Amino acid sequence: MLSQPLAWGQSSLLEQGAPMQLRLPQRAARPAPAPLRRCRQPLACRVQRQSVDVTERESISNGSIAQEQASRSLYNTGSTDMSNSKPGPISLVDHELAHEKTVVFVRHGMTTWNEQKRIQGDSNESTLTPMGEEQAKRTAAALSRMQFDSCFTSPITRAARFAELAWGDRQAPLLELPTLKEAHLGWLQGMRQDEAIQTDEGLSWRQAPGDFGIGGRYPVKEVFSAAHDAWREILEAEGTQHLVVTHKSILRALLCVALNLPSTSFRAFDIHNAGVCTFRVNKRGEPMLSNLNLTSHMHHDGVFY
Repeated sequence: MLSQPLAWGQSSLLEQGAPMQLRLPQRAARPAPAPLRRCRQPLACRVQRQSVDVTERESISNGSIAQEQASRSLYNTGSTDMSNSKPGPISLVDHELAHEKTVVFVRHGMTTWNEQKRIQGDSNESTLTPMGEEQAKRTAAALSRMQFDSCFTSPITRAARFAELAWGDRQAPLLELPTLKEAHLGWLQGMRQDEAIQTDEGLSWRQAPGDFGIGGRYPVKEVFSAAHDAWREILEAEGTQHLVVTHKSILRALLCVALNLPSTSFRAFDIHNAGVCTFRVNKRGEPMLSNLNLTSHMHHDGVFY
């Protein structure tokens, strides 16, 4: 471009033989990219930080960080600490297995006390609702392409009935396993959750389950011990694929034991009614979590696991 327009009758510099000079727009120099920084926090800590509630995020954007994080989030259904697990895989048995194993865990379906929002524990008074029975049938369909060598179930009625419906007409054995029973929660059993939370014991059960005690018993410590025994009994069974029907608290303990997490991580996982979890276990007895709380079969037809 010329630096100024030509007057009438004036020849351009190019016509006069002078070299033409162009003025190009100047671009601002790009700043050097910031060096990459490696996050040194454990994955679980980063996940929990990403899942804080909207209130905290808004306060951060306003220049101040809230004093309290959300007590619950997508990954945290109560007080939990996933950062202090012991390093490395663990073996759930004390000898080498003959075969690798697949273990599919399922929580029982909707019950009468689930609907009434009552604490169930190991009470036998809560039974499957018609919806709970339908969930069992949908679970049977979702697992119909898997060949199981046996099914283990808690002897408590709501789980045993779910297992019976989910197992259907399979010829392999359906076995009751006492170590799969739900946690015993003493006099809290049968109480509505909103009433129980008003008591010291109910509050401790929700907020600090690892240290929770009632009637001289420590329910979470008990289910962790039972989970160790249940894992051994299941892995010692004949065959390579096993279905296990049980309850939420003992299932949480089974997950924590397999993942080498402490009792403070008890509420790190939430398992919905008829939720499916799968572990692969190698010959050394080391478990690997393949999926957690699958529930697509509750909402869509034609879902197979």
